Amino acid sequence: MKKAATYGSGWLGRIIYTLLRPVARLLILLVCRVSVRGSEHVPLTGPLLLVSNHLSWFDPILVAGLLPRRTWFFAKKEIFSWPIVGWLVRCTGQIPVYRGESDRAALGQALAYLQEQRPLLIFPEGTVARQEQMLQAHTGVAMLALRTGATVLPVALNGSRRILRPGGGWRPHVSVQFGEPFVPVLPAGLTRKEGLRSITQEMMLHIATLLPPEQRGAYRDLPLEKT
Repeated sequence: MKKAATYGSGWLGRIIYTLLRPVARLLILLVCRVSVRGSEHVPLTGPLLLVSNHLSWFDPILVAGLLPRRTWFFAKKEIFSWPIVGWLVRCTGQIPVYRGESDRAALGQALAYLQEQRPLLIFPEGTVARQEQMLQAHTGVAMLALRTGATVLPVALNGSRRILRPGGGWRPHVSVQFGEPFVPVLPAGLTRKEGLRSITQEMMLHIATLLPPEQRGAYRDLPLEKT
């Protein structure tokens, strides 16, 4: 089993991230017109799980660049072998995702980060949606929340799919909305597997309420009352 990255907590990672933050914000301004709502909901301390829908490869840059806290996220393992970019994601401590059994290493690193009070950005759908429609989410994010007691912050992205895409237009309008934070609790009377599914659905419904109905996809026909 390959070990997840353990970089990012030292002085080099802090310096590189500090230098990259203004670069990311400038890049955001260059490629899109972004509106941000709900910034007051972002907790400034403690372990934090930012749970977002996923529309574009640019989403991690977009969300992390707009947050007031340094943020970590999962990245495909192939990125870690890219020139320059691979070195940057390693040094800043991002988490490589491997297929199959090795995914446990990534989850283990994510648990460690949350236990160290770090914010972690995760896209529970596990892949970029081919259309602006929410996909069915995986339950790993619920396990992370229960194991660590981390606060969950819903993040709804709208329009990022059009960034730097043919036909997307010049500096398309993008909306980033942060919902109200909450701490998930395992529902009584359910098996652990059922409970993880229930919590995952709760997280995704929090995101769905922040999106227009036509973009809720797999969660469009579910009741949006959050438990």
